[in-house]
Amino acid sequence: MKVTDSRHCPHVTHRAGQLMGQLGAFRSGDPVRFTFMPSAESKFIDYFSPATGLELSRVFAAGPIRYVSPDRLDAVNVAILTAHGSDLSVPIWNLRRKLSDDAMVAVWFWDNHLSHMNNLRTALAADFVFPSHAYIAHYLFNPVSVVAGSIPACSAQWTGDEAQRILLSHAGRPRAPKALLNYVDYEFSWRSGLLRELAASCRDADVLLMPPNERSRYFSKTREQRLAEWLHYKATVILPVDKDLSTRVFDALLAGQIPIVPLMVSDFDRVIPPQVQAELGIVRVNGLNTGEIQAAIAEALRRFDAMGAEGVERRQQFVLRHHMLHQRVAGIMDTLGLIAREELIVPEIRGPGFGLYVVDRRQVPD
Repeated sequence: MKVTDSRHCPHVTHRAGQLMGQLGAFRSGDPVRFTFMPSAESKFIDYFSPATGLELSRVFAAGPIRYVSPDRLDAVNVAILTAHGSDLSVPIWNLRRKLSDDAMVAVWFWDNHLSHMNNLRTALAADFVFPSHAYIAHYLFNPVSVVAGSIPACSAQWTGDEAQRILLSHAGRPRAPKALLNYVDYEFSWRSGLLRELAASCRDADVLLMPPNERSRYFSKTREQRLAEWLHYKATVILPVDKDLSTRVFDALLAGQIPIVPLMVSDFDRVIPPQVQAELGIVRVNGLNTGEIQAAIAEALRRFDAMGAEGVERRQQFVLRHHMLHQRVAGIMDTLGLIAREELIVPEIRGPGFGLYVVDRRQVPD
C-alpha cells in the first residue's frame, strides 16, 4: 500500500505509512488477535446469534488468527465492526480510547447501498473499510481509510452449529408448494407496490410484510422458529431495496429453497458464479412484473421438486461451507494480511465494480 504518485498530498502518504505500520502485526509471526463487534444499530431486532462469539472462539482457537472477546479490547490487533446505516463515527472514536495505539478498526458495511452520508462519516473514522455491495462502494473512498475490498452478505442469524441442529430436526418435513416473500415493507422502495400486487394476485406466493418500525412478526420468533419459517417453503423471490445482494439469498439457500434472483442484482454473478447457480437450481429473472415473477415461481417450484432431497442438501451445504458469518470474518482478516504483505494492490483509480488484485510482489514498483 505504497503511495508514489506526486499528486498525493503529504498527509495521505503519511497516513498510508501509518496504516502499513499498524498492519505490522500480520508480519510479526505472532498470532493476530481480532474481535467482532456488531454495532448497536442491529440490537433492537436481535439479529446476530448470541452464540456468535462462541463460534468465532472455536473456529479461530489456534493458528495465525485468534479471536478475542470484546471485553478484552486491550489485547486485540483488529476490531471488526458492522455498520447498518447509522453514523458510527463517535462510537468508533470512543472505541479507540479502549484499544492499544497500534490496533486497527475495520468496518464491514452491510448497507452501503443506503445512507451514504452516514456511511461516509463512519468510513472516515475507520482504518479499513469493507463494503458488502461492490457496485455502490465508490463513494466510500477517502483520504484517511482504505476501502480494502468487498465482503458480501452472508447468513448470520444462526451460527453454523445452530443451523445444522435446526436443519437436522426439520429434515423431511413437508413444505408448502409456494414461494416465501417475507419482507420489511419500505414504502420508499420500488418493491413495495410489487409486493402488494403479488399478495393480491399470485396464488403461489405467500407475502408476509412488516413495517420498518415494528418487526416483531419475524424477530420475536426464536431462532429455530425463524429458520422453520424459511424451511416451510420451496422457493423465495429476491426483491432488493436497490440492486443489493442481500442476506436473504443466503438464508433461503441455507433453508434449501430455490431463490429467484433478478438480473439487476449487480454483485450476484461475482459472489455465486453462473455455473454454481445452475448447480443449485437458482432461477434468474429479467422482468419485474407480476406475470414474469409468477412464471419464475412456477419454474423454481418445478426445479425444487425435480432436484429433490439431494438439491436441498446441496444448497444447504453450499451456505454452511462458504457463506456463514465466520467465513466472512476470515475473509476480512485474510485480506488485511495480504495487504500487510503487499500481496494485494488497492487500485489507484476507483469506481463501481472495484476490486483488489493479487500481484507478484516483484512486479510492484518501489
